[in-house]
Amino acid sequence: MKAAATPRPLLRATLACLALAATQAQAIDLGRGQRLYNLHCASCHGVTGLPVLPEVPSFAMRERLDQPDMMLMRSVKTGKNIMPPFLGLLKDPEIIDILQYIRTLR
Repeated sequence: MKAAATPRPLLRATLACLALAATQAQAIDLGRGQRLYNLHCASCHGVTGLPVLPEVPSFAMRERLDQPDMMLMRSVKTGKNIMPPFLGLLKDPEIIDILQYIRTLR
């Protein structure tokens, strides 16, 4: 009897979750997250998380931060609305550090 093939989307999602879990198992570096945020994000989202540009989420007001890390990471990698894609520029652990840092902004 032939075993059923695993659907590719399910396999991709499983591998992505495993990669994220491995990434999150590493120690979070809020200092690196802050430096990278200031370098790549603050020009639009503001140093304190209050946006500089219209239509940009306010991290100080917790906008969009209720989304899971995987969803936020995908937005950072692929870009969203006026935000450019950071795929190839930022590595997964760096993005996780940025996400953890922006959750500290008030």
